[in-house]
Amino acid sequence: MNRLLIKLEFFFYFFKSKALKKKIFNIEKKNSLNFKKIISKYRFENFWFLNNIEIINYFLPKSKDIKFDYMEIGSHEGMSLLNILEQYKNVSATAIDLWSDNKIQKVFDENLKDFKNLEKINLDSIIALRKLKDNNREFDYIYVDGLHEGAHVLIDAIQSFRLLKINGIIIFDDFLQYDKNLLYQSYQGIYAFLKLFKKEIKILYFQNILIIKKISKNE
Repeated sequence: MNRLLIKLEFFFYFFKSKALKKKIFNIEKKNSLNFKKIISKYRFENFWFLNNIEIINYFLPKSKDIKFDYMEIGSHEGMSLLNILEQYKNVSATAIDLWSDNKIQKVFDENLKDFKNLEKINLDSIIALRKLKDNNREFDYIYVDGLHEGAHVLIDAIQSFRLLKINGIIIFDDFLQYDKNLLYQSYQGIYAFLKLFKKEIKILYFQNILIIKKISKNE
């Protein structure tokens, strides 16, 4: 299955989301500009997250005072987490990453050292997600931006879905990205997830970012 065929199969969602994208950027422009001012106070060397911040913020809770459980796979220097922690003071956040580069991990630790409502898990996501399930953890929002190899993405998607509360949301970054160095692409793994769980999810946004809501549980 290639990207063109996936877009054709999900053409309604793809076209609808493309139209929604412009509206979202207009709505979230002020928030994204404010966050760009905030990150100037921190240490970051990579700014990929800013390409998608408006889309992600649009689907986050509207009330800044709400309490919710947030998890992300692939935290890198911590910019995506900072976006959550700066906006929502009552959030309980969990970060999963291997941080194979000690330099990047030190940057993450420095950037987020003042946030006490953050749990850091330094493990392979497959192991970490299994442990969280064993401990009966559940989350309202999950951001998946870990290893982009298709088979690994599929496992992350399935395990994350098992941890997601009803009406919870999963955000998949780089959904339609192509990497010539990978045997299986990210979109191949996520496509398999969409087919497996089609009766239990609702697609909210379908572009290079994919956002789904869990509408039922069949376990």
